[in-house]
Amino acid sequence: MKIAYGTYALPTMSYEEAIPMLDEIGYDGVELCISEKHKGAIILELGAGRRATVKGMLQEHGLGVPAIFALGGLYAADDEAHQKSLDHVSQCAELGRDLGMPGTPVVAVGFGGKKDQWDEIKGSMVEQLCAYAERADAEDFIVAGEAHFGAAVFNSERITWLLDQVNHSRVRLHFDIVHLFLAGEGITDAVNTLVPYTGHTHITDANRHDDGSFALCLLGDGELDATEYMRAMAAAGWEDFITLEVSTMVWGKEDYDPEAAARKSYDALSGAFEAAGVERT
Repeated sequence: MKIAYGTYALPTMSYEEAIPMLDEIGYDGVELCISEKHKGAIILELGAGRRATVKGMLQEHGLGVPAIFALGGLYAADDEAHQKSLDHVSQCAELGRDLGMPGTPVVAVGFGGKKDQWDEIKGSMVEQLCAYAERADAEDFIVAGEAHFGAAVFNSERITWLLDQVNHSRVRLHFDIVHLFLAGEGITDAVNTLVPYTGHTHITDANRHDDGSFALCLLGDGELDATEYMRAMAAAGWEDFITLEVSTMVWGKEDYDPEAAARKSYDALSGAFEAAGVERT
């Protein structure tokens, strides 16, 4: 397995600034976030010349790109929004190809929808994900939906039901263990259930409070057992990137230091690799 870092954690840094820093820290890859809130991180700011520059920098620094991370949700309340989302995912996949992602580009997006909407929207979610599958077949990419604690798709039961209904290799899970942890699932049980559905990963950390609330935090600052997670992922046969995410609950604070967060996150995850006996490949 390899370690990647998401530029979602680097809102004030361009890709060109992030790549050499992450290489120097020791990362193997970088997940590129597409976001209006991040410096130079929207499709319109990524013309042909800049794409060539970023591609060259990725090659120079030896960093892979496990996924393009697009904010928002795959589920849309109306046809116009659904078409807009489909087109945006296509543009992200094209970016991945232009940046030299090996194999089939992966575009990671939240599944979307609210927790109390599940019974109302699950049928529409299946239909819309099937449309993503058709687009992905035509344009050769994979879309990976992320489950979120508190959203319509938040636990293993809903994830597996939804993806079993879609039943298409182009529609996968963007598996962030922290959301299953917050939903009360055991780490190893969640990994064993969900790795067969997984196309991309995130890992972050959280502290749970007695009143049912929680706070996302840097890996190593919370209650998530990253060593158990790494051991379980290896045993389940995952061989690709583990991508570190930093929540806006962290990077949105005034005293946030992006480089310090990247270094601390790397130390925590590389330490979990070592403690679990998992080799970097």
